[in-house]
Amino acid sequence: MRKILDKFLNIRFRNKMVMSYIFMALIPFAVFSVVSGLVFVHQAQQTAMDHTAQTINQVCNSIDVYIGTIEKTANYISVELTDNEFWKVRSESDPNWKTRTDQIKELLQNIAFSHDEIAGILIATKNDLYVSTGMSRISRDSFQNESWYQQAEKSPDEIRLISDATGRNIVTNQDYSVDDVFSLTKAVRNPKTGEVLGVILFDIRHDIIKKSIGEKGFVFVTDADNSIVYAPVNNVVYRVNPLWLSGSGNAFVTAKIGGGNYQIHSEKSAYTGWRTVGVFSSDEVMASVNTIIYILFGCILFTILIVLFSSFQLAETITKPIFKLQNLMKQAEGGDLSVRFNSKYNDEIGELGLSFNHMIDQIGNLIRMVYVEQQNKRFAELKSLQEQIKPHFLYNTLDTISWMARDYGATDIVRLVDALTSMFRIGLSHGKDMISVREEITHVSNYLYIQKIRYKDKLNYRIEVDEKLSGYQVPKLILQPLVENAIYHGVKEKRGGGSITITAHRDDGLLVFKVHDDGAGIPADRLELLNHQLSSHTELDQKQSFGLFYIQERIQLCYGKQYGISIESTEAEETTVTVILPANENG
Repeated sequence: MRKILDKFLNIRFRNKMVMSYIFMALIPFAVFSVVSGLVFVHQAQQTAMDHTAQTINQVCNSIDVYIGTIEKTANYISVELTDNEFWKVRSESDPNWKTRTDQIKELLQNIAFSHDEIAGILIATKNDLYVSTGMSRISRDSFQNESWYQQAEKSPDEIRLISDATGRNIVTNQDYSVDDVFSLTKAVRNPKTGEVLGVILFDIRHDIIKKSIGEKGFVFVTDADNSIVYAPVNNVVYRVNPLWLSGSGNAFVTAKIGGGNYQIHSEKSAYTGWRTVGVFSSDEVMASVNTIIYILFGCILFTILIVLFSSFQLAETITKPIFKLQNLMKQAEGGDLSVRFNSKYNDEIGELGLSFNHMIDQIGNLIRMVYVEQQNKRFAELKSLQEQIKPHFLYNTLDTISWMARDYGATDIVRLVDALTSMFRIGLSHGKDMISVREEITHVSNYLYIQKIRYKDKLNYRIEVDEKLSGYQVPKLILQPLVENAIYHGVKEKRGGGSITITAHRDDGLLVFKVHDDGAGIPADRLELLNHQLSSHTELDQKQSFGLFYIQERIQLCYGKQYGISIESTEAEETTVTVILPANENG
């Protein structure tokens, strides 16, 4: 047994899938063919029962809804006519009779027209007068002697349902007979005295409860006395034993009637007290079930053949993209990162292929990022080396000029040369990359002094730096290029004089430098481009404003991407460049 299992595990994946499909398909089909017939028969019978119960419930609820609607209509008519002089009229010869009845007839006709289930409406008064929609008395006998009137008068606060409309002293000129309707009555009372002023009678069509079940099924309705309210014409309905329908709630029985098997389901309405009964043929259900069982077994045999064919095709469909992905992985392992997995589908294999493509893209991006970072680092190192060249001859020459100017008493020249000498000394700084905040501020102060001599009243400046920050270490010469930009692109481009303000403060472990000018500002599209380039990772030589981006690159190489430069500007008003560094006293 172990050898067979080992042999199975060592065969190709596609063959494993084919054998597994066949094996897994035959066992369920064998069990299914034995059990499915019995289960299906039971389920079909249960479904038929549930359908019948649902149908009966729907019919019962529909009747309740319709009766409720008629009751609301009766209440509406009662409220509308309570204060009407119509109830006080004692004779048809009274001058008010025709005026009042014409209005009431119009009301009743509108109600009957808007409710298809209402066949007719009649209002009888205690004075033996009446108004209706096409209904009239057969004889002169008073309506007060009619059982429907007396029942309503006896229970004036309730509706009364009359299942049999025959035997009344009423005839109608409408297109229905008393066999097609049942009746609903409601007394109208004087709200002050409680006296019954009359009775409203509605004839309601049986159409609202007509519903068949299958070819041999039907519905009939009985009232609280087991008298039939509505029943279709057939030989089965009158053979249903009333004892089968006894009880206060729902009932279900199986009976043999006229040589056929029937299932009888009934539901009693708590609202009307009527019972809705559904009768359907069990033989009809079983005939359909037997046909389906034969079709089912034929489908099982056909499906077994389909499984054999589909197993090979499905295995090929699944394993082919797996083998393709396997080959692509081997190529990527060999260094070819141009390979990609293309799939038309979004299944698990497709998602695996997309993950493979994403992994290859990420590897390529990482390689490119490393390359760009190395290029930028080398470029920055080269620039740093170039800046560290020590032009001692220039420094010594400036020192000589300073002493000669002192000899001649030219103090302005001495101050100017000393400022330039200080800038050179700090710029050289013995080859160090980091200097103190004091030295950085001294450097930019000397630069601004020199520019002030050049531009005179065109340029004003102010430097506000907390003395406590003097010992903190920063990359050297990061503020001078920003001040230079503020002069040449801000103050110089502005009409009249301009000012530059340099501030520095500590904020929660950060050093924040701001270079602000009230010059020409930056257009919005240009500002958006500059901030985008500052935050993007591209080659330095691909960017304009090299000094700005060179400082950004130096800061991020030293401290990381979370530090650097940001620009805020309003065109024709002001520009503020913010430099954020970690607060570090040790360099």
